[in-house]
Amino acid sequence: IREQYFPKMKNYGNSQILTRDYTDQREIEIVLREISEQVAARIRSHRVQTGCISLMVNFSKYRLKGKRKGFNVQQKVCPTNDNDAIAAEVLALFRKNWRGERVRALGVSCGDLHPDNYQQLTFFVQPSQQIKKKKIDQTVDQIRQKYGFTSLVKASSLLHGATAIKRSSLVGGHNGGNAYD
Repeated sequence: IREQYFPKMKNYGNSQILTRDYTDQREIEIVLREISEQVAARIRSHRVQTGCISLMVNFSKYRLKGKRKGFNVQQKVCPTNDNDAIAAEVLALFRKNWRGERVRALGVSCGDLHPDNYQQLTFFVQPSQQIKKKKIDQTVDQIRQKYGFTSLVKASSLLHGATAIKRSSLVGGHNGGNAYD
């Protein structure tokens, strides 16, 4: 009783230092979507859902004096581990806060974790469609775990500026390991 209790706070995330300065919004958003989907796959593999999504964007060190160095923002969300829902929230946070600066590092994390033992349905999408989408995400995860990340990739990961395929064999920017750990 005398000892103060500190609850365990856990989150899952991923960040990248980009190989060059990104200024094209489309290229930045491709990388953000890739990172978001990787984090979503990680939380699904741990059978949890996120209730809070965080975005970190750092700008190039070659910036004008007096300008901001980047931004960190977060948003509470209805618990989810859906690729599209997490990516959509990350992109909305990015579009709301980015003012055209040169981006050099990106990060996405998911916190406020809840057990994945229920699914919040919405009036805007048929329940059968939501359940089907969840099964598709789980099937893609299973295929990637068995055959590797590059066995199934989105076409956007083939575009200029994308990093997922190149980084698929890296962990923490280094060779080796499993991205689902």
